[in-house]
Amino acid sequence: VVVTHETLGNLFHSHRETLYGPAVEAAGRAHLRVGHAWSFFFDASWQPQLWLLDGHCVHVLSEEVRRDPELVTRAVLHHRLDFLEVTPSFFAQMADSGLLSGDDCPLAVVGVGGEAVPVALWQRLAALRGTEAFNLYGPTESTVDALVARVRDSERPLVGRPVTGTRAYVLDDLLQPLPPGVPGELYLAGGGLARGYLGSPGLTAERFVADPFGPPGSRLYRTGDLARWTADGRLDYLGRADD
Repeated sequence: VVVTHETLGNLFHSHRETLYGPAVEAAGRAHLRVGHAWSFFFDASWQPQLWLLDGHCVHVLSEEVRRDPELVTRAVLHHRLDFLEVTPSFFAQMADSGLLSGDDCPLAVVGVGGEAVPVALWQRLAALRGTEAFNLYGPTESTVDALVARVRDSERPLVGRPVTGTRAYVLDDLLQPLPPGVPGELYLAGGGLARGYLGSPGLTAERFVADPFGPPGSRLYRTGDLARWTADGRLDYLGRADD
């Protein structure tokens, strides 16, 4: 997937407003300690790196550590980390490894992404005292994160609203918008879209289609995910269209 510096810049400016700002407020300090627990082969590894551009300190966890929930929990406590993003299932294992004490968490902000969040974990994250939790959704084709939901804003798992510069649509088979509550395929557009697939023009043309809602020459990315709008303009993830 060919992602440009421009789309990464778009993600940085969006997260600076919706993620880094709330993290600084929650921690009560201007410069935070951020854990890097992703493999560098995974697109989400850009997420903690972007914190550097905002003046924060990033602790890169070794491959041995980041594979073990108990070792990552120890790293959070030892380095007094303020922010960490992992998959929901990995965070649940960290919680069971001693990260959480009742409704208390040493992290000022938690990010979960890469998987659907189970209802029980969502409720556990929402109940944390003094910790903000965010659900981050996005394919590589839309530069890591396309949608963000603050967990405490909803009683059930949602993927939220588009990041700055990104547009989201729930469409039927004829690319017609669907009303709130009606499932359809999720399409993404805007400043976060990748150029396409390197050396695969056919696949690029199949997944990146003409955008009938944008200016001439703009494109939509077909995510292959099912979603529906809520009445208040947030997105509910429903699984894969091909399942």
